[in-house]
Amino acid sequence: MITNYDVFVPALMGSGASLRVGMKARALGCRKVLVVHDQGLKDVGIADIIIENIQAAGIETVVFGNVLADPPDILVEEVAELARNEKIDGIVAVGGGSSIDTAKGVNTLINNPPPILQYFGYRTDLKPGVPMIFIPTTSGTGSEVTNMAVISCTSRGNKDSVMGPHCLGTLALIDPDLTLGLPAKMTAATGIDALAHAVECMTGGQVNPLSDALAKEAIRDIVKWLPIAYKDGSNLEAREKMINASMFAGMAFSNALVHLGHSIGHSLGATFHIPHGLACALVLPEVIEYSAKSEWKNVAMICECFGEKVQEDATWEEIGALANKLLREFIKSVDIPNMKELGFDLEKVIAIAPMVTGDAGFAIAPYRITAAKVASMLQAAFDA
Repeated sequence: MITNYDVFVPALMGSGASLRVGMKARALGCRKVLVVHDQGLKDVGIADIIIENIQAAGIETVVFGNVLADPPDILVEEVAELARNEKIDGIVAVGGGSSIDTAKGVNTLINNPPPILQYFGYRTDLKPGVPMIFIPTTSGTGSEVTNMAVISCTSRGNKDSVMGPHCLGTLALIDPDLTLGLPAKMTAATGIDALAHAVECMTGGQVNPLSDALAKEAIRDIVKWLPIAYKDGSNLEAREKMINASMFAGMAFSNALVHLGHSIGHSLGATFHIPHGLACALVLPEVIEYSAKSEWKNVAMICECFGEKVQEDATWEEIGALANKLLREFIKSVDIPNMKELGFDLEKVIAIAPMVTGDAGFAIAPYRITAAKVASMLQAAFDA
């Protein structure tokens, strides 16, 4: 069997890595960069430190500091127009997945006309953009090393992905110091997002040895270190292990992709407007249990990454049930609520099933199921 592997984004890792941003941008030939971040990073001072570092390297900055969660297409198009008018020659994105995805969307439109929705899907025929440096401040999305950006489509009321070389960063600066102030709830939600990337890419339709190796390492570290980071946000070792695990999971799903869990997450997020990591967590145990029917070997490996030995004669049903139990217990251990606790209406939850089966990730699921089956999974997870 011939397997294709994507080339990853070069990364500079370690405490203080973000303070190399100006030097690295100058080495890339940048003279005027767009800095993308959200208001929260301005409030805690991180954005200003990065901007000052870039300016100290003799590089002019154009700042967009109002990134929104689940970036809407109209916002991305607005920022892209700013970037074109300012004739920027580089982009620095600081923050979580929303900031980085916004930057990727802007880069798509630097030399290609809007609207961005015409570029949904994987494209290799677009004009290239500019060098991009990504500085993550959460440990979850892995967006700093992926070739895709999730964008909210305002006219359709759903989320979709722009994918291709124009979404690959030129450099990722992985600095655990920037995650030390991350609130506990966000630490949990983003950490479970990274876990979802790892377990889904081990159970979908494009599994391969490289993604499996990266995903298993990510799962082991998340299982060990996320509860520590959640309880003690100042633990630098836990923060470093988590931001590395997030990157490994991002690398893994760049090669193997995610599937049903993220299709459900996208649909829940678009309908109930909840954070992406939380949305992906809500039905993850049921998704991996369903996956065991065809991917029982990898589901067994996931169980073993949790420290649970699987009996050699275990059936796929037993393996799936064990994985469900382990994932649900872990999710609860970092106080992720279920849908009932979030106040969702069960009928509205079940009604998203057709949206789930229409999501792009559904095609990567290990085997085909109906919207009715998706509805039953949603119902099972509702108050689990």
